[in-house]
Amino acid sequence: MEEWIRIVQTHSEVLTVAAIVFMGLILAISLSRILRQIKKLNRSLASITNNIQAYFDVIMQEEPQGQEELQPQEEPRGYEQKDMYDESTKEEQNLIEDRKRQEEEEVFNAVLQEYFS
Repeated sequence: MEEWIRIVQTHSEVLTVAAIVFMGLILAISLSRILRQIKKLNRSLASITNNIQAYFDVIMQEEPQGQEELQPQEEPRGYEQKDMYDESTKEEQNLIEDRKRQEEEEVFNAVLQEYFS
């Protein structure tokens, strides 16, 4: 035991330098692993954002097509009947648009849950 104490006392400077180098090596290894994990997460996030962007592109392309289909074809009618027809079609269009928005929200939420779960 006395020999160990004497060795530590005589070589304390070398042992402190070795301890500092050893701790630095451990920190460098830890930082490299953390950076590697961050890169993986960044790639995953990029993939998710690309998929979400593609999903939004599909929705935006389908929306104008759906609006063209929703426009009613006017039939020749009397003045009073035309006003009633316009009001009823506007209400129907609003209901259809609301349903479509709800369906899109449900699909969007399902996609987000799939990616983030």
